[in-house]
This record gives sequence, C-alpha cells and structure tokens, in this order.
Amino acid sequence: MNWKPMRPAMKMIFACALLFFMGRMARAAESSSTIEGVVQDASGKPVAGAFVKLKNNERHLEFMVISQAQGRYTAGNLPAGQYVVQGVGGGYQSKASAPVTVAEGKSSKLDVSLAERQGVALPRAWPMKTPEALMVMVSKDLPEGDGKKLVAARCTTCHDTKMFVGFHMPRDRWTFTVRRMRGRMVAAHIRDLTEDEGKLAIDYLSSNFGPVRQADLNSRLPRTLLEGKALHYRAVQYDISDSDVGAEPHDVAVDPRGNGWVSERTGKLGRLDAKTLEFTEVPIPPGPAPANGQVLGNLQIDAKGQLWVPDGPNYRWLEYDINAGKFAVYDWPKDVRADAGGNSMVIHPNGQIWETGANQARMLNTATKEFKFYDTPSYLATQKATGAYGITVAGDGSVWWAEDAADRMARVDPVTGKVEEFKIPFDGLAYPRRMSHDARGDVWVGLWNAGLLMKVDYETKQMAFFAPPTETNGAYSVTVDRKNNLIWVSEQQADKIARYNPKTGEWVEFPLPDSESDPRRIEIDPNNPNRIWWSGNLSGYMGFIEVLSGN
Repeated sequence: MNWKPMRPAMKMIFACALLFFMGRMARAAESSSTIEGVVQDASGKPVAGAFVKLKNNERHLEFMVISQAQGRYTAGNLPAGQYVVQGVGGGYQSKASAPVTVAEGKSSKLDVSLAERQGVALPRAWPMKTPEALMVMVSKDLPEGDGKKLVAARCTTCHDTKMFVGFHMPRDRWTFTVRRMRGRMVAAHIRDLTEDEGKLAIDYLSSNFGPVRQADLNSRLPRTLLEGKALHYRAVQYDISDSDVGAEPHDVAVDPRGNGWVSERTGKLGRLDAKTLEFTEVPIPPGPAPANGQVLGNLQIDAKGQLWVPDGPNYRWLEYDINAGKFAVYDWPKDVRADAGGNSMVIHPNGQIWETGANQARMLNTATKEFKFYDTPSYLATQKATGAYGITVAGDGSVWWAEDAADRMARVDPVTGKVEEFKIPFDGLAYPRRMSHDARGDVWVGLWNAGLLMKVDYETKQMAFFAPPTETNGAYSVTVDRKNNLIWVSEQQADKIARYNPKTGEWVEFPLPDSESDPRRIEIDPNNPNRIWWSGNLSGYMGFIEVLSGN
C-alpha cells in the first residue's frame, strides 16, 4: 500500500496549527472557582436529589451537580466567569437566575427555589425524530409542494425516504444536512445539485419536516428526585455547535493525559482539556473531497498518544501524533468497493488498526502498511447488506463486530482470516451498536432497539442480556472499567449514561444535563475510571460525567 508522510509545505501548515493550539492551552488556567447554595421547594423546604445546572455562555460550558442533604449543592472546579443557574427536581424547576459572577479561585453563593412546574416529558427517541414505535404510522410518501420532485429524484440516490421523513429539524440543520450530502455526492462522483436546486431542497425539507415542538432542555430530566449512588456525580458539557452547527462530534476518545478528543463532521479533530476545559481544534490535511463533504469516522487513541481516524470521502486513514502535532496519511486501496469511512475503529494489542464498514471488517497492518478486508460468509453468499458497526478485541485476540442490519455478531481470527457469524437470540429487532470487552476478554454490546446490554462469552459464544432500569433507552455504546469490572453503557434515547455491576446486578443511571444530547460513543478515562467521556452527534455536545467520592 502507498503510505506517505506529510509533504514539507503541509508540515509547515500543521506546525503553525500546533503552535496556535499550544498557545491557547498556555493561556488557559485550571478551573478553580465554586458556586454553592441550597435548593428549596416553593414552601422553602430544602430539596435533596435535585439537579442544579450552571451555564457559562461565554465559554460554551454547562455543568450539572446534584443537591445533597439539607438541599445543599456545591459546583466546584469551575472556570471564572458568569453563570446562569437553574434547579430542576421532583417535577418542578426554578427560573433561570440572573448571571452570577465568580472570580478565579473564589466562591459565590446562590439559592434556587423549585417554584414552577417542569415542562412536559419528552418521549424517548432519536434526537429531532419521531419515536421509533410511532414510525410505522409515518408515511414514507413525500408531501406535495415545490421541491418534491427534486427531493424524490436526487435525495434518494443513496438512500430511501425513510432515512429522513421521520425527522423534524430546524432550517439550519436541514441547510447543513443538504450541504453535507452535496459534498458526499461530489466525493462519490455523483452529479451535484445546482445552488438553486440546493435552496429548493432546503426550502422543501424545512417547511415539511420542521420542528413539531419548542425545545425544552429540561424535558428528559427525571421527575423523581435522585437517591443513593446516583446522587454523587457531576456532569461537564461543552457545546461545539455554538460556533459551528455542523460540527457533529460523532465519536469521542481519551488520550493518555485524560483529555477528550472528538472527530467532527466538518473535517476537524476537537480536543477538550480535562483540567482547563479549553476547547481547541486541529484541521485535517486537505484532500480531494470538498470541505462540505468531509466526514471523519470513529477515532481511537493508543497509550502512546497516536490517534487514528478514517477519512472516508478522501479515501484514506489518518494517524495523528498528538504529542508532536503531525499527521501521517494511509491511502485507501484503489480496487475496494467502498470508501475508507466506516462506523467503528479499534486498536488491536498487536498494533493492527481495525475498522467496520461496507458489511465487512477492515485491517491495516501498521508494520507493512497493507490493508486486508474480511467479508462475512452471509454477505458473500447473498450480497445483501448485513451491516458492520461496533468492533472490539476479545480475550483470545479475535476481533468481533456487530452486523447491525442482520442482528448477528461476527468474529474473525486475525491469524487464519476465518470469519464466523452468530445470531443474536433475541425475539425481535435487537440492532447491535457499539461494544467493548472486559478484563477477562468477554464482549459487551449495546443493543439499541432492544434497549439491552448484551454479554458474549468469547470462549463459549453464549450470549446473555441485561436490562437497564429505563425502558426504550437506546443502548448505544459500551466502555468497561476493567480494574473494577464495571460496565458502562450510553442510553442514547434517554439522555443518560448507565453503570452496570455484573457481580451484584446493580444498575446506576446518571442523567445528562440537556434533552436530546444524543450520547453516542462513550470512553473511560485511562487515568480515572470514575470519569466517562461522551459525545453527541446531532446535539454538537461533548463532555464527561464524573462519579464523585463515596460512590
């Protein structure tokens, strides 16, 4: 395969980007301020187990803590600045406060009163989409109107209408979606829309599939007060979409220093410093795909700080040294049936880079710079889509991945290249998504449609299911605390991150601050197993939850 280092001119560009990146880091001070107070109900009684949300609009940051005994809350490790504070709990909420200013290293006080009714609960669903159970009642036929013929002819080139008729998005989201689809068309050598056609498509989609309700960021927070172990955590959230509605941080990974990185749909790598909470971006090397057609896939970071990410439209995989700030480019083979993009990546202990996509698993041998491809027997026999989504490495070194469109698990032996398939024993559509493995090497998978966590014994191939407390949760991604044998799963449709203890059978769920946060991939901090990073594709959010002492 053709592996090439960066050209000198490109090195200079990214060296400058690195200097800017490091400069922003140097200017940022660690967060050391505090806001504290008491949460009360309308009669003045203290309320424990309520959510307290603190938003710093200037820094695009939001924090959430839980009120403790006597209704007291403490939000520490805050950057200095102005915060709008709101309490939510027990079906009630406070008004958003006037801005509260806190100086660096200082503390401010603010009490909140839960005197207003919390808004109507938002049904659990994919963000900005009709709940899955109701999709059977949504017509797949396009409504009449200017633009119908264009959308029917051009927007179904790569997918049918059921991909978008259930969505209800504002105009800026449809504008970005059409722009990105046009970029993908150009990258795939499909005739682009004209500017007039693009505007007509946006007008048609936004007028017929616009929002059906006013956004309420508190509408997924529980109506009951938190108790027990769920009391002891905090959430930290950064809003990338404040500056770029199309950033879409689909995936998150954590570097050896505990900082969170995301792959943005706009062709950038984003980094949130865990200590300073400063957000910075690194643009990828330019390629043949237009800027609006760049879509980075799932990223992974090894213990040395080497970041890997597939760049599908530019037909390459990228390796980024986060310490040196340098990229290396691995060109995609010319005779492969699909582009280099995919759904999930994993770094094998032997140094190989694996990815899923186009109904197969792909592998890059970093020693020889060669790619290999592994199709499943069922796909080879039928040529029907089986899907290829989450991927992980089991205890025997075999690579497992999810055939999401076929409700199967696939396994390949990297030594022999033999591929096996195993049907998921679930009555109905399970829809396996992302996965990880525990200390023994058994595989744990999120079953999105079933709303279940699944364990696969890598030796016996037996599968077992575990149900979180919240139904219709959209179990999406799994990460494992291998030291303490705790399994974490993102509940994408419920805006929660849940923890499961296989030894005791105990579940603890940790709600995220805002509705439709879209928590997709999650990853544990290698230095702090109580910190779980997450990214939200459609929301434009990234951040982490942190379980506090005593839990």
